[in-house]
Amino acid sequence: MKRNLVIFLVLVSMSIFSANMFSQQYYVYDGKDFSVMLTADDDNVEITKVQFSFGGKWVDFKIIDFQDLESTEDGGFLYTVQDGKKQKFTVDYYRNQDYIIITNVKTNAKWTLNRRDE
Repeated sequence: MKRNLVIFLVLVSMSIFSANMFSQQYYVYDGKDFSVMLTADDDNVEITKVQFSFGGKWVDFKIIDFQDLESTEDGGFLYTVQDGKKQKFTVDYYRNQDYIIITNVKTNAKWTLNRRDE
C-alpha cells in the first residue's frame, strides 16, 4: 500500500514538474480570412513562434525582425514575419487591446484579428 502511494506521488510530482518546465503561452487571434497563433516564451515576455492558419492547418512563419514598442503609449511590439514564399507580414500587437493588426508589407493590405477567448 505504501509503495503504491509513493509511486503515485512520484508520478504526480513528475507530471507537475514537466508541465511547469515547458509552460509556454499560446495566444490565438481570429479574423474572417485566417487566424494567427503567437507562442510566448516561459516568462511570457517574448514571442518565440508565429503561425498562420491556412486550410485548417497551422503554418510556421519565420520571425525576421522585432521592434519593442513597450515604451510607447499603447505598449506592445511589432514583429516582421516571412512565409515560405518569402512574403513578409507585420504582426502589430498592443498590450491593452484584444486584437492584432496583420499587414502585408508588399501590398499594405491590413487585417484586424480579435483575440480568441481562452
